[in-house]
Formats: sequence, C-alpha cells, structure tokens
Amino acid sequence: METYDLAVIGGGASGLAAALAAAESAQTKGYPVRVAVLEKNPRVGKKLLTTGNGRCNLTNMHLTPDCYHGDVPAAGAILRRFPPGKIVRLFRSEGLFCRELDGGRVYPYSLQASSVLNTLRRGLESCGADMICDFPVNRIENIPGGFAAVSGDRKVKARKIVVATGGKACPQSGSDGSGYALLHPFRHSITELRPALVQIRTDAKRTRPLKGVRCIAVASLLAGGKTFQKAEGEVQFTENSLSGICIFELSRLAGESCAETLEISLDLAPEYHSDELARQFHAQAERFGSGPASALAEGMLNRSLASEVVKTALDGASVPAGLLSGGDCAGIAAEMKDFRFPVLGTLSWQNAQVTAGGVPLAEVDSGLQSRFCQGLYLCGELLNVDGGCGGFNLQWAWASGITAGLAAAEALVPAGKGET
Repeated sequence: METYDLAVIGGGASGLAAALAAAESAQTKGYPVRVAVLEKNPRVGKKLLTTGNGRCNLTNMHLTPDCYHGDVPAAGAILRRFPPGKIVRLFRSEGLFCRELDGGRVYPYSLQASSVLNTLRRGLESCGADMICDFPVNRIENIPGGFAAVSGDRKVKARKIVVATGGKACPQSGSDGSGYALLHPFRHSITELRPALVQIRTDAKRTRPLKGVRCIAVASLLAGGKTFQKAEGEVQFTENSLSGICIFELSRLAGESCAETLEISLDLAPEYHSDELARQFHAQAERFGSGPASALAEGMLNRSLASEVVKTALDGASVPAGLLSGGDCAGIAAEMKDFRFPVLGTLSWQNAQVTAGGVPLAEVDSGLQSRFCQGLYLCGELLNVDGGCGGFNLQWAWASGITAGLAAAEALVPAGKGET
C-alpha cells in the first residue's frame, strides 16, 4: 500500500489547486509533506482543457455574490479570502501570465488552456507530488492513522484526504457524479442535482429550420407570460434546442422551475422599439412589391431567421411584401421583439458545463473539512455552489481547492513548525 500525508481524489481544477496549495504551504514552512493526486482518467486536467472553448476562462474580475447560486452566503467567505485578483497573482507566482478581456473575463496570456494545466503540473512536480492516473477511487476507508482510497485491488493510504471529484456535468471528461457515493458512508447529504449552463430544449419543428443560425438577442425566461430572468448575448439554434451563453444563464432557473408553462422570448432587435420597426417595414413594403415579405426583416436578421419570424407573424401565410397592411407590418415588428419558444426542459448531463446542487456547505467548516469526519475535506463542484458563465465556476474551483489544501496542510504540519 502506497502511503502519503495527503491524497487528493480528483485531478481537475479544484483538486490540482488543493494539492499544489498543500504541498507549497508545507514546503514553505520547512515541513514538506508527501502529496498524491488520484485521477481516474489517463491524465489529469481533462475537463480543464475544454473550458472557455479551449482558452480556459480561469476567473472574472467582475465577480459579485449575484454570480453564484446555492449556498452563496457560506461560499462568500471563501471567495472573499481568495478573490480573482489574488488568484491571478498566485498563477503569476507560478509563472503563468494572464490577460483580462471583455466582461472581466481572465484568460492565460497564451489563450491556451494547456498553459494553465502545465503550470499546475509543473508546480506539483517541483514539490515532489505524485499524480497517479488510471486510479478510479471506488471507496474511502477509515483505517488507523487516516484513510485508504481504494481502487479495485489497489489502495493508497493517506493521513488526510481531499475529495475533489467534481459533479455530474460533462461525464465524458470523467465527472460522472461518482464522488457523491464516496461520501455516503460519512453521512453527508446531497441536494437535488440538475444540469446547469446547458442548452434549453424546445420544439424541434421550430428550431430545425434555424439549425446553425446565430444571432444577438435579449433572451427572457417567461413563466405564465411573466418575465423571471433576462440575459443578453449570442443565441445559437440547434436541432432541438436553444444554445449560447445567454441561454445557459437561463438554464438553471428553467431546469428547476415548477411552472406549467415556460417560454423563452427572444428580442431580436433590442436597440429598436417595435413602433419604429413597424414604420420602417411599412415604408419599405410597397417598394419591395412582389418580393417575399421576409425581405423586410432581412435587413436586420439572418435570412433563415427573418423568414421564420415573418412566417410566424403571418401565421404561415405567403404574402408578397407589397400587399402587407400596416397591421401586418406591426405584427412582424412585434414578433421580432418577442420571438417565443416553449421550454421543454434542458439537455442532459452530457451537454452541461456545471452541476447545480451538491453537498451543503453547512456540512463543512471554514476550511472545508467535513463536520462528520476529521481529516476529510471537500472542494469544487462537489459542493452546493455553482456560478454563471464567464469564469465564475473556475474561480470557485481555485478558491475552494486552495482553502481545502491549506487547511489540510495546516493540520499535517506539527504544532510549532513553520516560519517565525
């Protein structure tokens, strides 16, 4: 049985941050500890490499509590202890340069996620930490002197353990929710789990003609015709769903709502009032003559989208532009400002970026140590905290991982050791 001071289960963002924080903290105090990262995949950081479309949006300088869901008050203390600026400085101290782009989003200067992963791996290697891959942990056992992480007939013994296995989102990267089962013997509870930052399913008959089309819009989630949440950005139409960052922002509420009737309303011309559009269309209609009515909207929208908007406004009727009445033009304008799709749920975990729900933060202390089992720490997506798009989930991964790692290291270093 291989023996370590600390074993981190999960080689994703929070796990790597926890392992590096623990190893460097103990080393700085002159009491190096043996650290191992136990990863089920052939290599660590698989999901990290896909974040930010491969560019790794690693944090956001515009972070506020409103960017998060779940146990936000408890998470706030951790996020305040390790705010975005501090995370950027910590990466800089490891040799990674970053750049801030639109909306406060921070990326590695290279705009390559591999730069972030390689920085973390180099840091761990310089501290002598081991990364043990192809090691899917099946259970955690309490044994004299600590714990044993069991993978089939293999075991790794450690005095302390950090569980950083992630949630259920993006199972193709290894985050299949298996970490929750590891915690059941320790009496931890799990809130309801739902896909978040995911596409919203809708009527395929409505989206199929628009598959591949992208547009800028203000998207609103309506329940019984009442607006519950809005988000602005690019919308993408797929075979049977609406996608894009602004849709992802609405997906959490869409997935948890119990309302009988949910709809997405797209304002396809947010800079213009419907009356202004109606006047413009009416003025152009006669000049367009026998041309298709959809031509009126093509000056603003993708051709396929313009066709669908006009078709919906005219109840499918094929009318030459020159024969449109003032009321018809007003209807097209209204449809452009309120283009609706029924919400039929969200796509699956396979499509989700993060998990909504997890272990309540009431079940861990300020260092993210389990209140039910001393020496067991939890961090990252496993906990009941999830953020919006823009680097907020990775920010939580770094902050919570570092918090757990530092707490574990402090518990490992004998009293009286360290800097004076």
